[in-house]
Amino acid sequence: MKKFIFTLEKVLSFKQQTLDIQKNELLQLQMKRMEIEKEINSLNDLFAATNRKMQEELQTGMNASDITIYKTYFNILNQKILKLVEDKSKLQEIIAQKKTEIIAINSDISGLEKLRDKQLAAYLEICRKSEELAIDEYVNQTRSAVF
Repeated sequence: MKKFIFTLEKVLSFKQQTLDIQKNELLQLQMKRMEIEKEINSLNDLFAATNRKMQEELQTGMNASDITIYKTYFNILNQKILKLVEDKSKLQEIIAQKKTEIIAINSDISGLEKLRDKQLAAYLEICRKSEELAIDEYVNQTRSAVF
């Protein structure tokens, strides 16, 4: 009997390759999100440290131009933080979309694997019946040869 061949094996293989690519892209996006979070945290820490330094200098006495410089610097830091938060939000949306795509591909693969399993089970059943018939024929031939 001929070997079992799943007719949609190439489609299944393509879907699995696509899934691997999507998972790698998701991993890259998550790593980028983590980098953005680290940068946001470091800018927040810098903001807090600079604010403490300004408070200390205010207690010892500070002129108006230095206060203006600090406020300008705080505005710049705040703008950078807000831009990073916006970038992170956009990245979160892309990550959610990528996860949805991965779930859909997983579903397709699961369906194809179930179809392959059903076809294999049917093939094995046909093989079993064929072998039983062959054994029955052999037994009948040996009986008829003896008598």
